[in-house]
Amino acid sequence: MLLLTVTTMVVEIVAGTIYGSMALLADGWHMGTHAAAFCITLFAYRYAKKHENNDRFSFGTGKVSVLGGYTSAIALGIVALMMIVESVHRLFNPQPIHFNEAIIVAFIGLAVNVASMFLLGDHHHHDHHHHDHGHSHEHGHAHHHHDHNLRAAYLHVLADALTSVLAIGALILGKLYGWNWLDALWGLLALWLLVNGR
Repeated sequence: MLLLTVTTMVVEIVAGTIYGSMALLADGWHMGTHAAAFCITLFAYRYAKKHENNDRFSFGTGKVSVLGGYTSAIALGIVALMMIVESVHRLFNPQPIHFNEAIIVAFIGLAVNVASMFLLGDHHHHDHHHHDHGHSHEHGHAHHHHDHNLRAAYLHVLADALTSVLAIGALILGKLYGWNWLDALWGLLALWLLVNGR
């Protein structure tokens, strides 16, 4: 899933640059933060497992997971600021957009996001069920364990799907009515929703 996300990110960023779509660029760069979040999550899991019996971690390695989610949020904020500056520039200086090609790429991005969302969603629910089942035998009651990194990754993909929908909407309306400025405006709206959704 990580390789698929990175590939789609590259396609969207390149296509957004070539076809002049800010909404597509915003979607692509956000998928970049999605890929970064996955890498941070993988590192956090590996580091926590490696040091799970290390006496230096007096209260366990749970803090690694929290720091991973925090780092992911910072990365999203940095990318969002960059995209806001570019979107505002394009809002006042609209550029020609190749709508047909950009719309096709945006639909590909949406398909990847939806597939990733279902994959992570299934794993997320399975992880909770498995954990609860194990604790019911050991302690006689169900105990809900919340994996912050897994939940953050799932919400990240959900937000990616939202930006893809916004990108498609902006491109279709821009094509139909010649509103090139809407592409940049919806890019700003997508970034605002993503940042506030964290």
